[in-house]
Amino acid sequence: AHAACRDRLEADDANGYYYENGLFHHCLYRASHNAFLTEEATRLHAILKPYRRLQLHVRHRMHSSYAEHEAIVAAIEAGDAAAAEQALKDHVHIQGERFTDLVANIERLHEVG
Repeated sequence: AHAACRDRLEADDANGYYYENGLFHHCLYRASHNAFLTEEATRLHAILKPYRRLQLHVRHRMHSSYAEHEAIVAAIEAGDAAAAEQALKDHVHIQGERFTDLVANIERLHEVG
């Protein structure tokens, strides 16, 4: 799934990256071997779909997303649970910041309009 994200990134295909990115995330959910976490993460992933697709069109976000995924994969492959946990937390935190930016800009657009 990570390699497929790289292929879409290299093709500058945000829509294809969006699809492969979703598969990457679902692989991580399943790899947790925690049914509750998998169900909740999948549910939240579905709720946030419109935002997740939109944010990949923000300048450099696809590249940043891939780099964040690369850190996660590298930590998992190294068997470094602490680094994997931190990389995952960082990825989620960055997504939260981007969501806050989006909401702030939408509110500004409504004020102007």
